[in-house]
Amino acid sequence: MLYLHGTPDSRLSRHPDDGLAAARGVRLLALDRPGYGGSDRLPVGVGERWPAAFAADVATMLGALGVERCGVLAWSGGALAGVALAALGGTRVAALTVVAGLVPRQAYAEAAVAAAGASRLDTLELADVLPAGTLGEAIAPLLAPCPCDRALAAQHQAEQRDAANTAEVASIPGAAETLADGLVEAVRHGLGGVEADVEAQAAPLDVDLDAIRCPVRLVYGTEDAVTPPAFGRWYATQLPGARLDLVEGAAHYVALTAWDDLLVDVAAHAGEPPH
Repeated sequence: MLYLHGTPDSRLSRHPDDGLAAARGVRLLALDRPGYGGSDRLPVGVGERWPAAFAADVATMLGALGVERCGVLAWSGGALAGVALAALGGTRVAALTVVAGLVPRQAYAEAAVAAAGASRLDTLELADVLPAGTLGEAIAPLLAPCPCDRALAAQHQAEQRDAANTAEVASIPGAAETLADGLVEAVRHGLGGVEADVEAQAAPLDVDLDAIRCPVRLVYGTEDAVTPPAFGRWYATQLPGARLDLVEGAAHYVALTAWDDLLVDVAAHAGEPPH
């Protein structure tokens, strides 16, 4: 299973107990997206062509590891990368699970998405007036402290969580510390990854959603104010074969509270023959 982290996170920003994956027979692969942690930034000039560049990099990595097929689990800000991989990765991507995932810019043309994601509209409007390529530099410092240590990361993350998210994190031993370490790693070499994510999230996602042939599961919490259920419903309308699960009472950290269930589901699909 290939795990794609959120924004601003890193490969470390996942459930703190990797023993759960081992117990389910899942080989868990977690990588830093370009600009985060140990990964280089995307080359200058890639811009909106990042999906193809990212998919090619992932294909190279999976090939080097001898992985012919895998399930993809994309959380929050990793959703766009997950969708891009599913659209461009061919039969190598056996299944895609989007958990509390952000939607691309074009989704905000729908009134329900715009209303649910109203807090993001100012950033989208700013993207339309700033010179190309400068939005990330303007917004990234607001999303992640840099330089950063665990204490600062933990404080920053705690300040961003509402009561429902705070309760979810507190329910998993070690989660708060693991997520803080993930943020420290994310900005170890600067804010390049955060900047790239901000730019990608403010631009239309240039992939053909009809090209996604693998099974798709969408998991959203009913109490998630960060990526509300309307985001999942939008994906469900764009991907007619997708299965939408709304988890009653769950918030944005449903990726962690439902981790074991997600592992089982992704592993089951990854073991199926390609369509």
